[in-house]
Amino acid sequence: MNPVAAGGFSSAAATYARIRPTYARQAIGALKELCPKGAPVLDLAAGTGILTGQLVRAGLAVTAAEPLEAMARQLRLALPGVPLARCVAEAIAWRDHSVDMITVGQGFHWFDAERALAEAARVLRPGGVLALVWNVRDESTSWVAELTQLVERRTGARPYDDHRERPWSEVIAGSGLFDAVEEQQFANPIPTDVEGVLERLRSTSFVAVLDAEEQASLLHEARRTLMARPELVATFDYPHHTVLHTCRSSIR
Repeated sequence: MNPVAAGGFSSAAATYARIRPTYARQAIGALKELCPKGAPVLDLAAGTGILTGQLVRAGLAVTAAEPLEAMARQLRLALPGVPLARCVAEAIAWRDHSVDMITVGQGFHWFDAERALAEAARVLRPGGVLALVWNVRDESTSWVAELTQLVERRTGARPYDDHRERPWSEVIAGSGLFDAVEEQQFANPIPTDVEGVLERLRSTSFVAVLDAEEQASLLHEARRTLMARPELVATFDYPHHTVLHTCRSSIR
């Protein structure tokens, strides 16, 4: 695993479970429509179980897979009845062609894409669905963009590529293992306050791995930045979109 992901998510697992938002209900509905009733679903890199729980509550037959013990512990607390395996995306501990859908919430950007896509194609049944899901901050909102710039300046920037550097449709197409990707986007504003935004920062992997002094300094500067905005009083919306990329295994 990427050492920043492993260290950051392990140290911030409880904060992550408490503060990270759920995905837009329309996105969960779209996933439900793609999966036959009762068919097995694998939620890969399930973390603390945010997406897993939404899929279970939508009636899907989900098994979670999560390699980090700290994250898996939070998932077990939240979803004690959900089967849980410990494996990474690049070596999925499942039989060939054994699940109808694989979901990945807020995780694919950490994967070795070539290896993970090959494993997903192996595990999916012919024509099975791969679904990549993200909650993406809306940086067209000026305070969100300002906060992102502050965090990236103070931390040395993101330790991974995202959709801006690597369009996921192109990455998946490059594998030659899946049909064309469909992208959907759903508004998902998150009601919060200044303390909630700061807690969200604490749950970010590359913030969580900072030493205590550096993290406190960053959070102090972030607080000042937010408090200077007159629109960020009491409860306000943290603008996000849930972005859903879906495709089917080209194996028939």
